[in-house]
Amino acid sequence: MSRLPQVCWLLSPIRSGSSVTVYAAGAGLGWPVADEVFGPWDRTGEPYHYPASHVRLLEAFQATGETLTGEIATLAAGVFGDIAEQADAPGVLCKHPHASIGPEHIAAHWPGHHSVVLLRNPLYALNSLFVRGWDEATGGGSMIGYFSTIGQRWLADPHRLVYEDLQQDAAGFFTRLYQAWGLEPTAERVERAVAYKAGHYHHSSRSQAGAEPGDRPMRVRSARSWAVPEPIVAEYLADPLMREVFARAGWAIERGAYPGVVVR
Repeated sequence: MSRLPQVCWLLSPIRSGSSVTVYAAGAGLGWPVADEVFGPWDRTGEPYHYPASHVRLLEAFQATGETLTGEIATLAAGVFGDIAEQADAPGVLCKHPHASIGPEHIAAHWPGHHSVVLLRNPLYALNSLFVRGWDEATGGGSMIGYFSTIGQRWLADPHRLVYEDLQQDAAGFFTRLYQAWGLEPTAERVERAVAYKAGHYHHSSRSQAGAEPGDRPMRVRSARSWAVPEPIVAEYLADPLMREVFARAGWAIERGAYPGVVVR
């Protein structure tokens, strides 16, 4: 590593549009993406080609039980620098769709970094898992603790964003995202980000290069069918914190606003 790049973070739950958001934003800036460099996958091979320093960070972070320590922060700074150097870019966008690192941790270890929390309606994020048959990703539960942790951070974030705004007003969404990162939302940057979003659909973190067959950016699989078990829907709509998040985001808290019943 020969330099310290500017680093901006996108924090979110899984299946919440973080991939298309961060890659589009990176296209607008001409910056590379540090895509889940804290794990769980080794991404030194195709299609990422991350530096070997990524593996050292991954192993060390897992050894701490996914705790951001001073040592981990130093290793991560090296990874960010190496990724920026590979791309000959002044900055890096770090995508972290996990609950292990929040804005409070970033501020403690890297006060110069900027972060923003992105949420998608958790019921639709969960539906994206269930309709694909990825039930094991939930650990056999509703993941309400996971979504609650990130939801609390979202409520505390003055720049909080929602995935639904990306779908409805991409230009306004990217303008607010760049502003949250302390970056100038020039017309050129926003136009490039919007164009990327219009032409790409990221169906999973490990397939950043293209779209699933039959999926289109405005009509993805999770919007075409409903597979969330009814007890999970009921749990979210009854939970006080989730109701606060839903209300603040403008999402419905009545069962009738969501698609059909699935009993398991």
